[in-house]
Amino acid sequence: MFRLFEKSEEDGCYNLTSYQSTQVLDILLANQVYRAYKSITFAKGYQALIDILGLDCVCPIFACVMGKPSCADGRVSSSVLLTLRVPKEKVRLTEFSDWADLLYVMKSLKSDYTGIGALQARSDIDTRQLQRSIESLKVQKPLSQYKVPQAVLEEIQPEWLVKYKKLSVK
Repeated sequence: MFRLFEKSEEDGCYNLTSYQSTQVLDILLANQVYRAYKSITFAKGYQALIDILGLDCVCPIFACVMGKPSCADGRVSSSVLLTLRVPKEKVRLTEFSDWADLLYVMKSLKSDYTGIGALQARSDIDTRQLQRSIESLKVQKPLSQYKVPQAVLEEIQPEWLVKYKKLSVK
């Protein structure tokens, strides 16, 4: 049996938390894999992140690494806090600020997103900042090298669920 707060480097897993809807919890409790649906609001930004990280999904799932700083609590429309124990090979780590920078650039684009190469070739955005963000997001570093790590998942498998907490509506 594992201890939830063991160092992830010792056993090959990350301890993560993620705010999700009760529907996600229902899927996991039914012993099914959860994969997020395409986002309308953040479609361009999410597709860019999928391309950069080489993910196999239509929408990334975000989580925080337990015991590390985080910039967002994700509780906007969510009502369940999931505690997950995820094998390291199923997690892509990003620096939250670099993801936020990329998302900002993507939200400011007036045209459709057609790929990272086309994005980098545009003249109407700060390509140095964009390139720095893209390179940072691509490179996977040890957890200790992230200031504010953000975990990105393609899916949540039911066996990763350690515990959950239903949150009251404010």
